[in-house]
Amino acid sequence: MAGWVLVYAAFAAGLVGAWLVVRRDRYAEVTGEPEFAGSALERDIHADDRGTRLAGVRAFAEFADRVPSLRQDFVDQLFVQLDSGWPENRAWQAELWPVLLPRLRRGSPCFWPGMDLHPKSMVLHDVELRGCEIRNAIFHDMHFSGDVHFDGAVCTGLVSFKGSRFTRHAYFGGARFETGADFGHTTFTGTAAFAGASTEGETWFDEARFSARADFGGARFADTSFAGAGFAGRTSFRDARFAEAFFGEARFSGHADFTGATAERVRFPRARARTDVHAVRHWPPGWQLGPSRPRKPGHWADLTRA
Repeated sequence: MAGWVLVYAAFAAGLVGAWLVVRRDRYAEVTGEPEFAGSALERDIHADDRGTRLAGVRAFAEFADRVPSLRQDFVDQLFVQLDSGWPENRAWQAELWPVLLPRLRRGSPCFWPGMDLHPKSMVLHDVELRGCEIRNAIFHDMHFSGDVHFDGAVCTGLVSFKGSRFTRHAYFGGARFETGADFGHTTFTGTAAFAGASTEGETWFDEARFSARADFGGARFADTSFAGAGFAGRTSFRDARFAEAFFGEARFSGHADFTGATAERVRFPRARARTDVHAVRHWPPGWQLGPSRPRKPGHWADLTRA
């Protein structure tokens, strides 16, 4: 009898072992994750050879096309690769953006919905995300080198560029931020183009610095704050529409055009404009410049109710 017990026990153990193998393989088939972890593909994307690594990144993207659970992992890994520190990093990044771009564009055969972009602080060169649709876009304290294109982009979740620096032109024309956006403490060295952009939630440009042209013509924004913002170049809010616009302590050093701009409420408490420079300005109805007085640097006048 004891012998038969041992036989049955061995048979049962074999069945359990076989079931575990089948379960493991089935899990790999469904999730793809065990198949990827420790694979040659994973080793390729960490290779020391640049060509091998680029091939690995492309293969990872194609693998994630088939395994949706890996798509966010790929996006996160792509931003790690963008900051990999290769010599000629600008050229390296230029090779990576085309891998991501079609997967973030609705209408593309390989579109991935609901992706989040939340890289750590780094230098990004020549960012190309025009026409993309993503969920959350969190770019805190980033240094954007070269032109940045978010033209026509759609963000359905959180959007924040807080503390970032754009050292060339930043294009957000026609972009749609469905839950608002935060550009607080952001520096725009080149053109800041938001013409035709729209937001459906609160938007902040508090303490932002616009060193060159700032174009918000035709923008459609919900409640928006430009508290403490500095506009050094030609600034246009022509035909823009706001739910509420707040310009407390904002400073205008160059041309300013609010022709056709509308808002349920617009406020300029302690906002001022420089008066010792040649500048053509069209303020919203009911607002005008008060007396000019010295205030470093130059002469300034406060905006007051007409």
